[in-house]
Amino acid sequence: MKRTYSYAATTRDAAERRRWTFYEAVKFKLAIFDLDGTLTKERSLWEFIHKRIGKWYDHAERYQTQFLNNEISYEEFCRLDAQIWKEMSVKKLKTIVESVPFYKGVGLLTSHLKNHGLKLSLISSGLSVLSDMVKERYAFDYAIANDLLYNNGMLSGEVCINVHFDKKALWAERIMNKYKIRREEVIAIGDSPGDRELFEIAGFSVAFNPSSEELNGIADVVVSSDNISDIIPKLPF
Repeated sequence: MKRTYSYAATTRDAAERRRWTFYEAVKFKLAIFDLDGTLTKERSLWEFIHKRIGKWYDHAERYQTQFLNNEISYEEFCRLDAQIWKEMSVKKLKTIVESVPFYKGVGLLTSHLKNHGLKLSLISSGLSVLSDMVKERYAFDYAIANDLLYNNGMLSGEVCINVHFDKKALWAERIMNKYKIRREEVIAIGDSPGDRELFEIAGFSVAFNPSSEELNGIADVVVSSDNISDIIPKLPF
């Protein structure tokens, strides 16, 4: 039987080969991770804390609905959330945060990237109380998130918003400038539409257990697993 070929399919295959040939020629120097929902199984640290203290349903959930309906700004959303925790001790906060479940394989993946000479960075619209812990535990070179303010060991109910949920590219550019790294030398790993900007500027992107089809459409690789080290065989080096 005569074999037939689809020109469009053949063209796509050729483009895919050229793309991977390019990746293999690039020396990647920086991996940028999202945190909530990427390294952790919880997609929102804010929500996790609210639920642990019984302030999600009929309280913080209402603010999230208002934000999603464009009734309040992101800044107001964060301010209202932080106000709920006023007078909570920092010690209690850290105890809650330390109970956040992580995906398996985080240490294996970060060690693999470090062994290949990549710097590691975290850009999170979550909270620095978690990103600082992760930075220390897994030897990240850089981490930025939002800061809860406190006085004398008690939360003040205020928050310093460093990272807007959909404006992570600003911090990515700052990190690249700091380490003198080009866009094509960056790997981005995330899970939500808030990571779209990272994927658009990175040389290679991985959607890990993505929460939306939107991210699937722009990621170079999509990995669904309960072990984040399953990303390793999908990397272009």
